[in-house]
Amino acid sequence: MDLQPGDIFLTRNPMALGKAINWIQRIKSNDNESIYSHAGIITTDSGMTLEALWTIKSQNLFDAYEGSRVMIGRNTRMTKDRYIKGIKTVRPFTGRRYPFHRLFLHLIPGASKYINTGRFLVCSELVDKFLFEAGIEKQYRGRNPDNIADMIRDWKKWETVFEGDI
Repeated sequence: MDLQPGDIFLTRNPMALGKAINWIQRIKSNDNESIYSHAGIITTDSGMTLEALWTIKSQNLFDAYEGSRVMIGRNTRMTKDRYIKGIKTVRPFTGRRYPFHRLFLHLIPGASKYINTGRFLVCSELVDKFLFEAGIEKQYRGRNPDNIADMIRDWKKWETVFEGDI
């Protein structure tokens, strides 16, 4: 698989929290579909990631999600310099605990976008902060994994690198 630093991945969390996230995303979705409930950043061409799990950490995509459905997207404007600029900003979040309290803000339309709880980011916001700091996106709070999947599928300058089971 042709991975590049700065690619974005999405997958499903099969536990109750992931199912609840997908249910809520589906209700709010314009296309009435939500497949993915988790997002992360690919940091190396061998599949290392940066993602918000119980803590924000790195792991190998292929080891962690073997047998899982995954979508990988790439922004055509991502360069090495943009990647470095974005990753420098989010790498210091490594080790921080997952901000479950921010999930409740995603239940109220607009709340997760406009209520800044400081230095806390859920998985999709970590991805979007990276993209924001890299100069790819214009904002980073309030998006969920389904928004990111729709962005990869439907927006100009995004391409699907891979979608399927790994």
